[in-house]
Amino acid sequence: MSAGAIGISAPADEAWHTAFGRDAVLWSPPHLLAIVATFALAVTLLRAIAAEGGGRPLVLGGGLVLAASLAPVMEYESDVPQYSAVWFLPTAATGLTLAIMLIRRFDPHPWAVTRAALVVTAVRLAVIPVLAALGHSTPIVPPVLVVALAADVVRRWRTSPWGLALVVPLAVHAVYVPLLPLLPHGTTVAASQIVPSLLLSLGGSALVVLAAEGLPRNRLPLVRTAGLTVAALTLALPLLSAGRAVAHDPGQGAETGEAHWRTTARDSRIDVTVAPEPNSASDRAILVARRAGQELSAPLTSSGDGVYRGYVTVPESGRWFVYAVFRDAGASPTETWIPVEAGSSQLLHENRLLYVPPAPQKDGAGRTAASVALYGLSGVILVAVARSGRRTALPQG
Repeated sequence: MSAGAIGISAPADEAWHTAFGRDAVLWSPPHLLAIVATFALAVTLLRAIAAEGGGRPLVLGGGLVLAASLAPVMEYESDVPQYSAVWFLPTAATGLTLAIMLIRRFDPHPWAVTRAALVVTAVRLAVIPVLAALGHSTPIVPPVLVVALAADVVRRWRTSPWGLALVVPLAVHAVYVPLLPLLPHGTTVAASQIVPSLLLSLGGSALVVLAAEGLPRNRLPLVRTAGLTVAALTLALPLLSAGRAVAHDPGQGAETGEAHWRTTARDSRIDVTVAPEPNSASDRAILVARRAGQELSAPLTSSGDGVYRGYVTVPESGRWFVYAVFRDAGASPTETWIPVEAGSSQLLHENRLLYVPPAPQKDGAGRTAASVALYGLSGVILVAVARSGRRTALPQG
């Protein structure tokens, strides 16, 4: 199944881009299918290792499953959120709940989840210096070790998998919420978002346990089916109703030149000076700031020397993607963008690409049908993975 999922995801992604254009959003249907397929492959590897008797490779297999479960929140962990931060921790908690259940299913060690979390933490700590040395932005080190410890400790006195539906969301919020503001390039969760985030996390984790283990009383198949259906529809509603994210992709269009940027971030205000080359007087130039589904705009003014100036005030700190858009009568609009850390007292001087953005793709019946099909296939794969190995006796070495 995992090999088939991987085989489907690549041509599905290519077909999607051919039919609907460029797409750099992690949660788009073809990309989410690829993430789910990768997770399925990691679980298959863990199960194969367990079937061969386990041993030390079982620790690495568990670490691979735990790391794959965090792939959907990579954008949040790198402070490039495409959607509201309220979905960060629910997505992480739901993925971790599924990973923890599967690690326990195939690894009988009492500290199996903690060992897997140590692998994930060590790998992330090793990767960050390499990225920093190459001049790339770095992700956070996810504090999954605390979550894993909580799950393993609770298991010692409560073996029911339903305990995870409560323990994992609570542990995720208890450790992530206070640490995220202290970690470089982590997407913070606002105080007003904590309660809905926790409720969504509890619902997502409960759905995972329901899909993997069923209700505690298995003689109620109708209730189990109805509960699974309602929970799935509730959690799928944001994906079906959310507006399309505007991806931050430096290769979004045909290059026409470059632009020299000078930006200053002071608290919530971002001041911008941008000089596009080749120089040309623009009929209308605007400044646009985007982050986590929010979009703010302000005018850019020119003194006639081809240099445009303006500022925008943003509602929260973090990495904002600031665009300068130039619209000329009778010509295609051009744009350029730069990432700016609001609230950091940051001063930037950079040359960035100037390009013609592609025409926006319109939603239609074909795109909607493709989205439903790919999201549905991802859901089917996840349910199959969650239920894999339930009735298979594996070596307890």
